[in-house]
Amino acid sequence: MHNRMRKSVSVLAATLVALIGGLGCAFGEVYWSDPLKREYSLGEVQKRYTGLVRFGAFVRASKFVDPELAENFVSLFPSRGDLVFTDHESERIDFADNGKRNNATVKVRYSAYYTHSPVVIEIVEIQHWYREGPSNNWLVRPEFQGLETFAAAH
Repeated sequence: MHNRMRKSVSVLAATLVALIGGLGCAFGEVYWSDPLKREYSLGEVQKRYTGLVRFGAFVRASKFVDPELAENFVSLFPSRGDLVFTDHESERIDFADNGKRNNATVKVRYSAYYTHSPVVIEIVEIQHWYREGPSNNWLVRPEFQGLETFAAAH
């Protein structure tokens, strides 16, 4: 009788583990080290912002930029559509604050050209992301390399 009871408890425990695991899969991923899903939400925000820059929607992209830098951000780019981005590649998100996940950096390389020149150039953007408080409202402090020097020469 004792063996039968132990077997029943084992089967019950295995069933509970499978049920809880199944519910986790049904409702999305479980992030044990990041229960508020800050990394996931940053990934989505970073992808959206980078896509807007890639397609030349600089005014819309500025909504993701630190408010102190947003006005200057739009003025970095030619206003007549002379700059055309053709591709981009983002590196991994680097959380540099020892597990707090309030600050992150992403390096993005864009391929672009000016309509008056057939030369493809590389523009590098270092995206410094931060969030204040417990919300997932991520903002970026962008740092472009190669944009201003090429534009000044043409």
